[in-house]
Amino acid sequence: MLFSCIFLAISVSIDALSLGITYGIKKAKMTKIANIIIFVIAFVSTSISILLGSSISKLFSPNIATIIGSSLLILLGIYTIYKSFVKNSIDYDFDNSNSIKQREAIILALSVSADASCAGLSCGIMGINSFIYPLLAAIFHIIFINCGNLLAVSIVKKFNVSNNRILSSISGTILFLIGFIRLFI
Repeated sequence: MLFSCIFLAISVSIDALSLGITYGIKKAKMTKIANIIIFVIAFVSTSISILLGSSISKLFSPNIATIIGSSLLILLGIYTIYKSFVKNSIDYDFDNSNSIKQREAIILALSVSADASCAGLSCGIMGINSFIYPLLAAIFHIIFINCGNLLAVSIVKKFNVSNNRILSSISGTILFLIGFIRLFI
């Protein structure tokens, strides 16, 4: 279960990495308060979604709940892959200050936490009621945003590489595979 939680948290956090790369290219910095806000919102929203999923799972047999939860992960994976080809990254630095402030961090956190919350709902439905996943998802969101920022400044900008679509496709593929594996294991 721990490995599933780790892989799931990493896969739903990849969008945060691509956003961090976007901010690094713009030389925008994440403030400490922005990191705290993102962590709290990611943790709380994912925890609530697991509790909601757990409540929903009580309406179904364990086998049906696993099928529903796995199917949701598969659909989230397909949607993430689709989104990587049709949607460009949104810039949450609304005031163009090159610094993500509190209000911008709230909107950014809600955006990057959406996939984690959907996956949390699936986890709750499948019976994974641990708070390990929300904690890991929140931690990986912060790590990936900040690592993406550093990568862009030091490497991505130097080689003029834009890999947001590749990262999102990888994320979607991982979500799809986790859902598919959970469906049959």
